[in-house]
Amino acid sequence: MEKRRILKFAITSFVGLAALAVASVAGFRWMTSPPAVVNPVVAGDGPIVTLMDFARPIALDPPPAGWWHQKFLTKDPMRISFVEKAGVQALRCETSASGSIFGRHTEIDIARFPHLAWSWLVEVPVLSDIPESEKGGDDHPARFLLEFTDSERARHHMEIIWSNGAFKPGEWKYIGSFPHYVANGGDARTGEKSNMWFKENVNLLELYRAAAKRTDTPRLTYIAIFCDTDDTGARSVAYFGGAELQQ
Repeated sequence: MEKRRILKFAITSFVGLAALAVASVAGFRWMTSPPAVVNPVVAGDGPIVTLMDFARPIALDPPPAGWWHQKFLTKDPMRISFVEKAGVQALRCETSASGSIFGRHTEIDIARFPHLAWSWLVEVPVLSDIPESEKGGDDHPARFLLEFTDSERARHHMEIIWSNGAFKPGEWKYIGSFPHYVANGGDARTGEKSNMWFKENVNLLELYRAAAKRTDTPRLTYIAIFCDTDDTGARSVAYFGGAELQQ
């Protein structure tokens, strides 16, 4: 299953394919069409840009303009809902041999706002005997999918992931040539009764330059939460407390 090719196809279809009804790549199909780029998050005059604020629940079906719940035609989507977890209002994402992507359009100069900060909690990690470094084991309980547009208007994609334990924070994982940056991981601090939130902060400009092998400063044009266990057939539960860009 060539998940990386599918993601690249779906995301790059944002421009010029408004009439796309069902796309098929490598035998796998999207259930939902790419929406037009409307209502992107833009920067104001302050030092912070709020990307996802789950303390204020939004509609999920359908989501507001600018948001997109990408669903696979042949796979069940993750189940998403708004809950309170350990005192934090959050988006809960549950998978069971399933997966989907929930995100929104942005239009932000990373030179001005290079730092991505967010909080997450993994309640049920992905448990599988399939190595996560292989395509068949490329599932994670929590991750962000990011799209950057460079100074020549080319698009670059990467993920920030919660590793299943094979990779340490700060390491890179590659499936083919697709880059995944490991921000956290393992199952030692997870579990059904886990109440441990983790606050993360990464330099997106540095990650972009490492992943794209470029030295320019891009714009962040898409950010999405992506939880999946469709390859391993496992189950996962994760919570996201929100995400913001900082100067």
